[in-house]
Amino acid sequence: MGPLETNLTVDVLIDEEAEPDLAVWFGSLESARADIAKAAIAAAAVEGCDCGSLGVRICDDATIHPINREFLQHDYPTDVISFPYELTPPKVEGELVASFETAIENASEASNPLSPHEELLLYVVHGTLHIVGHDDQSPAPRAAMRRAEIAAMECLGIELPLSNEEDSSFEPDDSFDDDASDSSGGTLSGGVA
Repeated sequence: MGPLETNLTVDVLIDEEAEPDLAVWFGSLESARADIAKAAIAAAAVEGCDCGSLGVRICDDATIHPINREFLQHDYPTDVISFPYELTPPKVEGELVASFETAIENASEASNPLSPHEELLLYVVHGTLHIVGHDDQSPAPRAAMRRAEIAAMECLGIELPLSNEEDSSFEPDDSFDDDASDSSGGTLSGGVA
């Protein structure tokens, strides 16, 4: 599939700790930034959002842990946290933070068919889908979100199978967290601008 036409701006910040892994996974940091931006654009496009701006920060577990604690009151590192600011399709504004270390850990599970870089792109897709209005807190919306993930990942040339359990109702998957709101209206401390 060719590039999506969009007026959506995606700013990608890769923390210094993530640079060596991402440079290897994607071939270069420039390619990493481009592929991460494409993942956010593909996910936003699933819900008809093609203008506005998104910020994506790729960090380590030590960085995402306090963000998770502050905004979601979960005292552990996680994969992705979303901060939706505005959603009036086709316009969207928001930020997300994703952990490359959690991507490495989750991709190493025998049941996971994704490589670490594909797992990281899935986090970007998942976080962006939260920003564009998806929810995964109950079975039906979770199944719809999974179908949206599959569609967005397909735009990236990555197959993400939908199991029979996911197609109907299934038990919660703790691998992804809720989206968070930054009540101050500002950006994450040390995050994407």
